[in-house]
Amino acid sequence: MRSGCMERSQKTGGFWRSANQEMNKLPVDILALGEPLAEFVEKPGDGGSAPLYQQGFGGDTSNALVAAARQGASVGYLSAVGDDPFGRGLRRLWTKEGVDHTHVQTHPDAPTGVYFVRPDTSGRQFWYARRGSAASLYGPGDLPEEVIAAARILHVSALSQAISPSMCAAVIRAAEIARANGTLVSYDTNLRLNLWSLEQARATIGAFLPLAVIVLPSDDEAETLTGLADTAALLQYFRAKGAKIVVLKRGAEGAILDHGEGPVAIAPAASTPVDSTGAGDSFAGAFLAYYLETGDPVIAARRAALVAAKTVSGFGAITPIPRRSDIEGQF
Repeated sequence: MRSGCMERSQKTGGFWRSANQEMNKLPVDILALGEPLAEFVEKPGDGGSAPLYQQGFGGDTSNALVAAARQGASVGYLSAVGDDPFGRGLRRLWTKEGVDHTHVQTHPDAPTGVYFVRPDTSGRQFWYARRGSAASLYGPGDLPEEVIAAARILHVSALSQAISPSMCAAVIRAAEIARANGTLVSYDTNLRLNLWSLEQARATIGAFLPLAVIVLPSDDEAETLTGLADTAALLQYFRAKGAKIVVLKRGAEGAILDHGEGPVAIAPAASTPVDSTGAGDSFAGAFLAYYLETGDPVIAARRAALVAAKTVSGFGAITPIPRRSDIEGQF
């Protein structure tokens, strides 16, 4: 075992196709590694037995990149999709949103992962169909090291580590490459206990944290992960692991930021919540974009709160994410 993952797997030769080179705009400000997904959101029904679903796209790291791009950051993705309608749809989305997907690979046999969501203003009700997905087969041998080294920030998540041993190992190796080349590592501790056990999550996340400079946990998941309930203790836990910036996302209560000068309360922005899907992801992407722009984590967190508030006011992970022009008047 290596940091909660199985030993790093090697790339399986001959299976991958890279994207066409028209999108080749790298290097970028923010590079992410993870699993993109096709999304099916249950729509309010008329009381019938069969629910209706609206198809879109999600995946925590992909959502974060779209949020960052809509705030003006240059962004790129490392991942894999299937040679199927969902994979092609994701590529169209990324092209439209300005997400460089040159280094997203296409697997001819493995599918793009899918998830289903039942909207809730505060909870998280997800169901997945992702076993054996193209992204789950991604491994350390697929990483373009020069691309990681050239980025300003590498953003990854614990959710990506949970989908397979090979992707888990790829996340670790990508962070090692980033740290060796001066690229900041951002880490969202997204905890999905329907993908792995709490024991494995604690071992893997705990081992990864020393590689992260920016950590973006949600308060409820952080409490489950650490067994701590006190905000100050949670912040100290992540700081003691090596994080220079910790942003504890607290949903409707805003966030608490610790960047070495004492905790700073980030007030929630006004919203009319209908669906919490992707709110934490949009916060993370916006925070990274505005942190790179301003160099001030407090300003970045306050602007990210505006983005998250707009995101929960609409259905789906991506459609309601606001663009910079939608929130600039509130800066």
